[in-house]
Amino acid sequence: MSARNTHKGFGSSHAIPPNPTFIDFPRSDGDPSNWPTNTTPHIDSEGHVNFMRQASLDESLSIKWRVEVGAALASKLNMPQGNHVLQGWPEGYQMFDHNKGPKDSPRHDAYLIGSTYAKRFRSVPEFIPHALWLLTDPTLDRSNCNCKYCNKKPQREITASMGLLPKRGGSAPSAANTPTRTVQTPRLKRQPQPPKDKLVRDQEKSSRDKERFRPYVGVRRMPKPVRPPAPKQSMLRERNSDLSCAYGPEVKVRRWFRDGELLWCALNNPIEGPSGPGGDDSIFFWPGLVEETRMKPTPIPKGTDMDILDGPSNGHPSSNAESNGDEGVPWIIRHDLSYKMKLLGISQSLYISDQLVLPYQSVAPSDELIQAIHAVSYEDLDPDPARTFAFNPYSISSEVTFAKAAAPYGIALQIGANISGYWTPTDDWEFKFSLEYPNSGPPQSISTFQSLDSVMNSSMAHNANLASSMATPSGSGSHTPSISAPLPPLALTQTVVQTRYQGLWWGAERIWTDELIRLKFSRAQIAPEGNDLIDAPAGPSKKAQEYARSMGGQVGLFVADPPSGRGSKVCHAVGTLYELVDEDWEEDWDGREMIVDKGKGKAIENGNSNVDGSFELDAVPSGLSFMNGTSPLKPPPLANPDPAIPVEGTTTDVLSHSNVAGASTSASTAPQCDANSALSHPVLSAFPLPKAPDGFKFRPILKPGYEIVVDLTWIAGRYYPGLLEHRLLDRHVERALTAGGTQLWALEGLTAGCYNAMDPTKWKPTRTTMVREASHDARVGLEEHWKNKEKERQEAKLLEGAFLLPLPPSGIGYWRRGIWAG
Repeated sequence: MSARNTHKGFGSSHAIPPNPTFIDFPRSDGDPSNWPTNTTPHIDSEGHVNFMRQASLDESLSIKWRVEVGAALASKLNMPQGNHVLQGWPEGYQMFDHNKGPKDSPRHDAYLIGSTYAKRFRSVPEFIPHALWLLTDPTLDRSNCNCKYCNKKPQREITASMGLLPKRGGSAPSAANTPTRTVQTPRLKRQPQPPKDKLVRDQEKSSRDKERFRPYVGVRRMPKPVRPPAPKQSMLRERNSDLSCAYGPEVKVRRWFRDGELLWCALNNPIEGPSGPGGDDSIFFWPGLVEETRMKPTPIPKGTDMDILDGPSNGHPSSNAESNGDEGVPWIIRHDLSYKMKLLGISQSLYISDQLVLPYQSVAPSDELIQAIHAVSYEDLDPDPARTFAFNPYSISSEVTFAKAAAPYGIALQIGANISGYWTPTDDWEFKFSLEYPNSGPPQSISTFQSLDSVMNSSMAHNANLASSMATPSGSGSHTPSISAPLPPLALTQTVVQTRYQGLWWGAERIWTDELIRLKFSRAQIAPEGNDLIDAPAGPSKKAQEYARSMGGQVGLFVADPPSGRGSKVCHAVGTLYELVDEDWEEDWDGREMIVDKGKGKAIENGNSNVDGSFELDAVPSGLSFMNGTSPLKPPPLANPDPAIPVEGTTTDVLSHSNVAGASTSASTAPQCDANSALSHPVLSAFPLPKAPDGFKFRPILKPGYEIVVDLTWIAGRYYPGLLEHRLLDRHVERALTAGGTQLWALEGLTAGCYNAMDPTKWKPTRTTMVREASHDARVGLEEHWKNKEKERQEAKLLEGAFLLPLPPSGIGYWRRGIWAG
């Protein structure tokens, strides 16, 4: 069938391809009452028209949409190859041609109108995800639709996630728009090379792979950010809320988990396994994703025992009671925190108290439970999607049995395992920083390729030489620079723009910049004797023990050009490095090396030490600064603007540059903080370190002004303070103490992160894509696995039934079915 009617407003004509396979919509959300009413042409006083013309199914415009949407649906649904075309629009839909402008040459826009949830679809990519939803969701649950109107996401992100972006290619037309003949130069034939021995080729490939995939770790001087006239990057609201609720100093009810994170939800009534109540093959937890959080205020009569209401302490308090300020009112207000959890593998969503959820890395299904699931027959499993979706593990019905829970629970476990294997950085922004070189210019490299790492390393070496040459000679007797002395060479500055990120999806966890995270390596693996940039491990204290303590750091994320031969761009984590030391350990400041900061006459001896062992420099702004530099809303005072003002009244920065006596005394009144916390970020904020494990404290081990750069591979996951005190982990802690396990201790930073680490290996663009693909792969893979297992059982049963024992000779007995017969 060809296009019989091609409207003049759309230039090209489209026709139905030969031998089409038509796709029909079994359901629809359309309603003709949503159609436009201005369908009659009317010419206004200016000679313009503005009306909607109905386009029939056999017009070129409609055929174009029907062919392109049909092809996309066939691809997404894995239909057999062929020419797939929509039979028609969903019931209640209609294609309209919007005519607007001069009556002789109006503008034409195509709109597919009729959906209850979308006012109009403006393009084929907008309608494809909605059409896919109409074909595949018999319940027409709008939350399952991924179009921009139902999912509230940008169209480009949806198009990219569905693989609908057009392929770029072809050559640009010439200026004259005329074809030109291209003369191809003859290609030289490659000279045959003598074949290499297979062992030599394998060794060379192994060497290249090791170099390419080798995880990167390095320490560098913190880059100096460019000071813009005003902040251009804003802090993500979700990030500020998550970090403030977890680490804010005034927060009474701390919220540790974030939207989209994968957690374990404790069941009110565990599903008993084959071994009986409380057995290791019982189901105690169900995996789920956080959809939202809720803080519910509840009035409680005064004098009520809060321990009875709360139950045993869990180390993560989810409730807080406070007086309402009126002594005459006989109640107090209690705030309860709960999470709305979307349970994996089923369609249940429910609010669960903060006391009944655990991090995904804290619990793992036992071997006995996995074996019990495998032992359930295929008939008892009944993995029909309609049944598994409707299963509710929180139901008090007697129908909730282990056999009926095996299939949905197995699917949930596989979905969780798949999600923990995905990662992606989020919320990118541009970070500009400057690299200083002597007046001879940037160092020239022999290679034409210079990565960001090589540029920064070269600049560090030049800065170090520059700092030593600008240092004031000792014993000069005066802080005033000599006029006759040669001035230091002026520095040429190169501005580098770097892509940084505010967040990271790392398996089951949501990690934010400025958050303390666990690293996989132990303290003994990082400069065990100390060096110029990393302090030596803390010495023994009064109660020190020999133990492989963990490493942690406050993280930042950026993209860097890799060294030559390592493939495409890589994502690194950068930040301050901490170690755990005993609570009563004290820093030996007498043996610490004095470092002069770029010849400004300000040494470490001008700093102060914190109670937690961190080191402070004078005139460093307090808190975690998102941008190193003064706030544009409060510029610093000018350098000695009035001769009547004493020198001590000028800024500390100017005094330090001028080497004026008294700079250190005036600087002592300035705000102070840990120099290692001065990282670069989009806007200003401050988040303190979380509480260290009982009996320990955090100690920064990098020299002030330096930061560590590591591949994301070294990240073990989030740090959970007080997790071991959670009442739901009592059983697991007791077993770990008995068996000598170290997995749980790693979550609190008591052992190296490698003992309990998140190891995602697959990149996905969004969290929604991760969950969707994890669910699809889990269901398809388990369905195939269960069918294969059942096929093996049936074949074994047939073989057993077909086996016939030979007839024994007369008078000789044989063993059959446990009975000795003669």
